[in-house]
Amino acid sequence: MKIITIEEEAWQQLNSRINAIADYLKKQEDKSYDDLWINNHEVCQYLHISEKTLWRMRTKGEIAYSKIYGQYFYTIGAIKDMLNANAIQSSEEFVLELMAKGKSYVEKGRKLNTNKNNKNS
Repeated sequence: MKIITIEEEAWQQLNSRINAIADYLKKQEDKSYDDLWINNHEVCQYLHISEKTLWRMRTKGEIAYSKIYGQYFYTIGAIKDMLNANAIQSSEEFVLELMAKGKSYVEKGRKLNTNKNNKNS
């Protein structure tokens, strides 16, 4: 095995070019499906929602769509845009509170199970 050494600056330039190529390829992959059209049924399956919920989203203008001969079609990009527009950023405080509630819930459940086991003994 041969060991090749290069100067730090050359390594940084090479590394930065590799990262730029990787970023470019990721962007190309992400957009490859954005223009793909899917129908009502496929959207409902993907989002785990009913057709009535999807209808409400259309009538409220929450999701972009096309209508052809009475059938509705959506792009993957439109679905991504709708999901991103409705994304809620959680604060660290909220996450810690949620974890505390979850821990409390688990502990209460364990106490209930312990009490049931003691009564049965």
